[in-house]
Formats: sequence, C-alpha cells, structure tokens
Amino acid sequence: MSLAKTELKKTQGEDVFAILKQKLGPELKENEILAPYTTFRIGGPADYFYIAKTPERLMEVIMLAVELRLNYFLLAGGSNILINDKGFRGLIIRNECDQIEVLGEKIVAQSGAVLQAVVDTAYENSLTGFEFATGIKGSLGGAVYGNAGAFGHAVGEILTGAVLFASTGELKVVDREYFDFVYRGSRLKQTGEIALSVSFQLEKGNKSEIKQKMDEIMELRNTKHPHEEGSAGSFFKNIKSEDGTKVTPAGILLEQVGAKKMRIGDAEVFYKHANIIVNLGKAQASQVLTIVRTLREKVKEKFAIQLEPEVLYLGEYGLEAV
Repeated sequence: MSLAKTELKKTQGEDVFAILKQKLGPELKENEILAPYTTFRIGGPADYFYIAKTPERLMEVIMLAVELRLNYFLLAGGSNILINDKGFRGLIIRNECDQIEVLGEKIVAQSGAVLQAVVDTAYENSLTGFEFATGIKGSLGGAVYGNAGAFGHAVGEILTGAVLFASTGELKVVDREYFDFVYRGSRLKQTGEIALSVSFQLEKGNKSEIKQKMDEIMELRNTKHPHEEGSAGSFFKNIKSEDGTKVTPAGILLEQVGAKKMRIGDAEVFYKHANIIVNLGKAQASQVLTIVRTLREKVKEKFAIQLEPEVLYLGEYGLEAV
C-alpha cells in the first residue's frame, strides 16, 4: 500500500538540490530510479529522493518541500501504485518510520511500518483481529489511507485513533470516526493529511488458532496471487450495489471480456487472476496503462459498468487519473 501528499507547484530560479543538500545532508539522492521501491517494479527517476526514519524528520522534510514550493510525494511500502516511466519531477520522501509497540490488547505503530510486520506482532503477542491482513503488501500508512482489507474485513474496523500531520504544519490526534472510512478509501484521500502513527484495538486470542487462520489465508493467497512477478495487487475495485448489500468482484467481469489473454511487452494480465496485472521483467507503465484502459473500455461496453482503479498512478508532477 502507498501514502501520498502532493504540492503541484514548481520551484524556479534557485538551485533546489543545493538547498535540499544543505538542509538534509548526504542522504539526499538525485535522479533515483523508483522502480526498486515499488512492488510493481516500474517507475523512472525522481529528481530528488530522501529516506525519513523518524516522524520528526518526516515532518521537517515535508515542511521544507512546502517552503521551496516543490512537488513532493510520500512513498512507503510502494504497493498499490504505478509510477510514470519518466519518473517524478520533485522530491520523493520514503517513509521508513516503523516502530511498533504493544500496549495490552492495543497495538500502536508508526505509519512506515510494513503491514505484515504489524500482523506478525499481533500474532506474536496472541492478539486476534488482524489476521485478515495477512499477505497484504505495503505499509501501515498506505493501508489506512486506502482502508485496505480482505476476506470481508478492513483496517478501518479495528483502528481506534491516529496522530495526523498536515502540510500546514498542524498536528492532531483523531479517533476512528474522523476517517470516514469507506470501501478502499478514507478521509485522508481528500484532506491529504498524513498518518504518523496509528492505534488498533485487538483482543486476546489463542496463538495457535491465530497462526492457523493466518496460514489458511496465506495458502489461499498463494493459489491466486503472483509470487515472483512484480504487481500492485488487484488493479480495480470490486463493484458494490447501491444499497451496499451485494459485491461483484471486478475479476469476474474482467474474466468475461477476455482479460487473461492480454499482454503488451512484459505487462500481462495474470493467468490466475483477471484483476491483477504483472510485470514479467521489463514492463513499462505505458504498457500497463494501455492494458488498463482497454479493459475498462471492454467492461463498460459489455456491462455498462465503469471500473474504478484501486491502484494509484503517479505522473511526473503528482497523482493522475488512470
């Protein structure tokens, strides 16, 4: 999963790299290829790239980007995102704030923590309620941003509170209701606020039973999800009826329009799952987008349904519609 905030303005006239280097030190990188930082393994170079390992540093770097009127994007686990072949014109901030703490039946974790690490921590402490997230790639912050879930459950159900940061410099502590969680979405998609840390309320459980459930989920995932190929997971959201009582998997519709036969270069619809596009080695974002747009057209023509992407597309200057 990926958490983002973008300022769509460009700094002009000054040597931005020199200023950033002076403020951030030798850890700042220039023209860093982004593909290795994503589960899709696709993406060109970022003008500037910096890894923040503490919330304080993360906030400092964001405020510096705002001060310089510089495009920036916050990247953590790198799942659920497709990055432009031309890269990103601005500053990519990689969130590696990953501390996890257990307080009785509650887990408090920083947003850069790997989601699976939080799930494993729950298991190690005999806490039940997080098993559904087993095998979901990405960071905790991205999971909260997109209300990630599986098997009928989502992170928003067990979240109890969070510390948020806005590009204005404002810090606030909020409860679950603030997020307005919906299927694969939260209020953060509208406000652009960043979760620095998140708390979850779980319950004491039987450790062996928790492990058994996790193993069952992982086994099920292994039967239909790619292991070696790059991917961003399910590309399109499932379709919910207006009253929310019925869910139609996007993969079923895609199967019926011949999705599994589609391949352009090294971008291919996964042979086990029509809603997953994989990178066979050297796929380009442009090839993936061509497949995505073709599939959307086919589904709309056959079923009069407009598929909504679950995967975010990062263009040269920020998030763009697929």
